[in-house]
Amino acid sequence: MHVAVVSFKLRLFGVSSLKEKRSLIKKLINELRSKYNISISEVGMCDSKGWAEIGIAVVNSAKEVVDNTVEQISNALESTYGLEIVEFEREGW
Repeated sequence: MHVAVVSFKLRLFGVSSLKEKRSLIKKLINELRSKYNISISEVGMCDSKGWAEIGIAVVNSAKEVVDNTVEQISNALESTYGLEIVEFEREGW
């Protein structure tokens, strides 16, 4: 079994309220969860309008699948309008 735990620190642009931020992050989390079958949650900076931190866990029996999934999620986040990946931390077993 192979596991990857990834933390993304995101900078958000054009967000004017916490309500708007939570709506954006919730939509993003739901899309990634359903598309990639991962565990994902907002894990930090919950009270900041301009920043967010999300944590992701990927588990599979094949290391290549875990690596490809993490890469696809990173690409999906990079191509999402209105946010930028500022920091990326990954641990794997």
